[in-house]
Amino acid sequence: MDYAKPVLDLLKDEPKRRQMLVNQLCSSVMTEKTLEKTLKELTAEGKILKNSKPPESRGGWETWYMLPGHRYLFDVDAARIIRTIERLKPLLLRMPTVDEIAVEAGITPSEAEHLTYKLAAQTGWYNPTPEIIYGTRVKLGEVLVCAARIRHNLVAEDGTSEKFDYSEDTGIVEEAKRFLKNYPQFLPKLTPDGEVDEWNQEALRFLGDNYFPGDRNIPYFGVADQNTGNS
Repeated sequence: MDYAKPVLDLLKDEPKRRQMLVNQLCSSVMTEKTLEKTLKELTAEGKILKNSKPPESRGGWETWYMLPGHRYLFDVDAARIIRTIERLKPLLLRMPTVDEIAVEAGITPSEAEHLTYKLAAQTGWYNPTPEIIYGTRVKLGEVLVCAARIRHNLVAEDGTSEKFDYSEDTGIVEEAKRFLKNYPQFLPKLTPDGEVDEWNQEALRFLGDNYFPGDRNIPYFGVADQNTGNS
């Protein structure tokens, strides 16, 4: 049996701790002794790299294995940048700026700029234009408001509502459901009639202090009384 293939398949996306390889392979594919032999052979052939670092949660050292092209992922600062981009992109609905990455990762803008551009080929990162930032900022606000209205049963999960019109914005509704599930802490507080009463500071960090959502109210047209002419 080609024992190298399952090892390489597990390492194709990112570095893995040795214990992770043991957990995933030694229960059904190979024995731990065979795994150790395979890891040594692949390392000797230069097909994988072996390295160690202290774990984040406790003392001691952990042994990691990775493909040669993934060595950058093992670097602490590089991994932090990658995690930051992966965390901010679905929240901002766009790629984050260098400054946003720096704040989120807790490093200086110059450090963030160097690492972000260095890792751009691996992460797919690009510097968003002012037009992209403005457009996604408007969309993000609409998504958060819609999510809050869904939470308060003012808008159904299919976008229908007696009060607010989302009939032509299914994309907003779909994103709103994702935010309601994954980022409920960013949703604004609403008035009883479904308008924004208060934004939290986390949301304003991405929207800006002067953000104001668009009007989604469905116009009300009263029915005129034909006898009196009153509505």
